[in-house]
Amino acid sequence: MQNVVFAEPFNIRDRLAELGLEEGPLLDAIRQGYVAFISCTDNHPPFSKGLIAWAETVRALRDYLVPAGWRRSDQKNYSMVVEPAGRLAIVVATGDDGTGRSETTPSTKAPKGPSTIDAVVINRQLSLFVEPELVLSGELPSEDNDDRETWFLLVHRSQGQVRCELSLPLSMGPDGYINGWKERIILGPITLDGDVFDVNPPAVPDITIPIERRL
Repeated sequence: MQNVVFAEPFNIRDRLAELGLEEGPLLDAIRQGYVAFISCTDNHPPFSKGLIAWAETVRALRDYLVPAGWRRSDQKNYSMVVEPAGRLAIVVATGDDGTGRSETTPSTKAPKGPSTIDAVVINRQLSLFVEPELVLSGELPSEDNDDRETWFLLVHRSQGQVRCELSLPLSMGPDGYINGWKERIILGPITLDGDVFDVNPPAVPDITIPIERRL
């Protein structure tokens, strides 16, 4: 199976540019998710830290891309951001220890459901033109998104750093874990050295509310 890995800075920059993206804002979205993760306290409900970190990463990614013409999509509660022409989408997921390492093959940390299966089916069809049941799903998705690639912004929190990559999945195992990729763009690691992150949200226009005195 084809598996192209972009790990050198100039290759990463050029490939991201072809997708209409830049590494800096992607890493900033991941930083914002990490800040949300470490901001949780013992009083948060169990298992909420990962959910909050994921939600904030999705939000920050949309803050970056929607002003550039991308659009939000939550079809079937599958949250993603879609580029203007509708040919590419990005979802955020937690990856395993292989995430962000060019010499390994990463997987998702948790098994994925029907929406991811459908997305991987389409990715494989577009890439290899093989029967979709070879990927896991027995039938084609019902939506009219059969020409859209779905990329995964994989994030893995480890001791001392957050590793991440933007990658295009091609196959899943019967257990629901992604196990094959067409392309992997290895983003720079985020070092957790105790420094305070300077997270800069995107600029938004000021809103002026006129106030008039009642007579």
